[in-house]
Amino acid sequence: MKNFNIIALSVLALAVLGLYIMQFTSKKSCSDDSNTDASQVNLVDSTAILTDTLGVAALDSTCAYPIAYVNVGKLQESLQKFDFYKKWNEKLLQKEAKSTKEMKDAQQKLATELEVFQQKYQAGGFLTKESFEQEQNRLYSKNQELQELQMRLEQDFANEQLKLTKQLMDTIDNFFKIYNQDRKYIMIVNSADLLYVDESMDITSDVLSQLNDRYSKKK
Repeated sequence: MKNFNIIALSVLALAVLGLYIMQFTSKKSCSDDSNTDASQVNLVDSTAILTDTLGVAALDSTCAYPIAYVNVGKLQESLQKFDFYKKWNEKLLQKEAKSTKEMKDAQQKLATELEVFQQKYQAGGFLTKESFEQEQNRLYSKNQELQELQMRLEQDFANEQLKLTKQLMDTIDNFFKIYNQDRKYIMIVNSADLLYVDESMDITSDVLSQLNDRYSKKK
């Protein structure tokens, strides 16, 4: 479960993309009384935005940039509010419980057979060496099968994690495409990758709300 949470959160972080800077000078709007010609500022180069102290107009408060960010750390704290996440999480818990029970039952059955074998050996119940070795080999094979079962169950669980993670990724990707149709952001970024950002650009709560609304309607 811990691995799935980490995977799911990583997908959320990747899905809220914006790790690269897109050209948006033609889409920003600035007041006409700005002292610096914003068209002279290269906003494509993210390094220039951070280092060019002469490009004041690029970061001037009179300019409006269609950019938003999602606080993935805050989103992590609110994961219990994601209806679809809770549903997928429940599926994993059920599969994990089923696998654990299957493995425990198989282990208990083998332990019982080993105990019977030990008691029979101590009581001299094996009349020939061949019968003793035959039963010993059978139990050895059962132990091998138990190990193979454990590996298979672990692999099945890992495959289920990958499957649900892919579904989560698709849901997030499709959501942001639809989410942005009306909002017209040119970039939605993960705040963890930013040194500073104005809180007015935070759309985390809205994203969380819209995700749940969208999933509820689908159900």
